Amino acid sequence: MNQRTYGFLLAFFATVFAGSAALLLWYGVKSHRQATVYGQLAAAVQRANPTPTQAGEETPLSEYRALSEENPDMVGWIRIDGTDIDYPVVQRADELNYYLKHDFAGRYTDFGCPFAQANCDVQAPSDNVILYGHNMKDGSMFSDLVRYQSRSFWETHRTIHFDTLTRRGEYEVLAVCRISADALAFHTFVDAADAKNFADYVAACKERALYDTGVNAQYGDKLLTLSTCEYSQENGRLLVVAKRKDDEKP
Repeated sequence: MNQRTYGFLLAFFATVFAGSAALLLWYGVKSHRQATVYGQLAAAVQRANPTPTQAGEETPLSEYRALSEENPDMVGWIRIDGTDIDYPVVQRADELNYYLKHDFAGRYTDFGCPFAQANCDVQAPSDNVILYGHNMKDGSMFSDLVRYQSRSFWETHRTIHFDTLTRRGEYEVLAVCRISADALAFHTFVDAADAKNFADYVAACKERALYDTGVNAQYGDKLLTLSTCEYSQENGRLLVVAKRKDDEKP
């Protein structure tokens, strides 16, 4: 290799290295910024003094009142103990994917904000409320859902807390599915047409589940489906499907 070629290759790899380092630094800055933003929101909720009873139909629970006034798109809060999932949930009917690329404050970001599918009624609720969140490389948003691929993780994290603005709720994990986005049209199941339609959806989830949780659901139960990207296959999705417990906390 002559000196000229060597010098060219050295300059080329130095440029590639510098560019990669700059990208990693920029991602780290963005990651830290988003962690700070959502950490402050979670801290504000935790500092609030929850009311001892359910709020009125139109009155937000005390811990969510200020945030719902800050962003009228807020419809609830999702939390899984022992994970980093502790976020507000938003919903916007006029721009279905707005929160894929915007944070809670409406600022553009690749991290987005967990959001409810537009045609789901979070408050009523629908038979199946579907929430979406990114699977980020820094472990934020819904990244921790991938840990449910391990049965041992599920065994110690069976409960998902999902509050609407006016009602606190606990959900028991029913099935964890790793699928192609086209394999199970989960996004089309919001309200069951009848008992058979509901049973068919639950059966489809159980059939595709990575392991048997022993939990089932019947018509009249309320489901929560959490969805994030899954990278072991093209256009993959990881679903965590849960059933609302009858003994919801007041």
